[in-house]
Amino acid sequence: MKPLKITTGAMVTAIFGVMLLLNRQTGGLFQEVLLFLYPIPMVAYAAQYGWKSSIPAFAAMTLLSVLLGNFTGIFYGMSQALIGLVFGGCLHHKVDMTKILFVVMLLSAAVNVLDIAVLGILTGFDLNLEIEEMQRMLNSMFQQSGMVVPETMLATGYLKQIFVVSMIVLGGIQGFLVYEVSLMILHRLRFPVQKPKSIFLYAPPKWTGYGALVAVILYTTGMTRPFQQDMLQNAVLTIGTFGYIYLVCFGFIAILLTFKIYFPRMRLLRVILCVILLFLFPLLEMAAGFMYIVSQYHMYLMEQYSATS
Repeated sequence: MKPLKITTGAMVTAIFGVMLLLNRQTGGLFQEVLLFLYPIPMVAYAAQYGWKSSIPAFAAMTLLSVLLGNFTGIFYGMSQALIGLVFGGCLHHKVDMTKILFVVMLLSAAVNVLDIAVLGILTGFDLNLEIEEMQRMLNSMFQQSGMVVPETMLATGYLKQIFVVSMIVLGGIQGFLVYEVSLMILHRLRFPVQKPKSIFLYAPPKWTGYGALVAVILYTTGMTRPFQQDMLQNAVLTIGTFGYIYLVCFGFIAILLTFKIYFPRMRLLRVILCVILLFLFPLLEMAAGFMYIVSQYHMYLMEQYSATS
């Protein structure tokens, strides 16, 4: 058993090294694609042997990241290998698949935010300069269109908060894709991993719906009547943005499930319609998300879904 474990560890480390080498030889051309593939070798190994046995393989991947990557490559290689270690360890210990999904999304979001600090230290990335450029672009765009927006929306602190929030959201989306792609490939390779649960089965706690709604109300209040303290104002706007995104995401799921039940032949079209509604009627999706979380609507939809499937 031990020789097989060592051989498998060497194999997944070699696969990881090949991806690092490919990224280096192409000048980072495929880095955005490889980010979704970096964790897979570590996921496969940790899913078979667990966290403790996977630490030597993780250390080898970290060393390869240092030897074969540039500054950003080292950071991405190490962070994605760590995500793979946690992901695979959870699979090995039969953790609930929905919990694994949220853990992977949280880790990816944390890596995305940490990436800002790493870029600032290693590449001279200045967030303040980026925010100033964003302010100039937004001011020019609003002036040309004749739109009048509250000054709070163009404040430096608020734009910084929105920038960080967007990085967190993008990190969460990246984590979701890593989760789906990893499981799809591992199933194709016949690795012994659990089948993922449908996102429709997840029922978030009702208090999160009420909390998100309160956050959105505070956000609206802060936009119309700004608080005197800048720190309080930025905190309210940031939390309100998270609350809005939270409700809209579950509203998207609620409407998608509704279309899936009542219009089963629409398939890809129902996803397109949900995206269109997201941009045209975001308040509708927010309201649907609130009802989906706090009422019996989710249970009703699941009963209908079970009856039709």
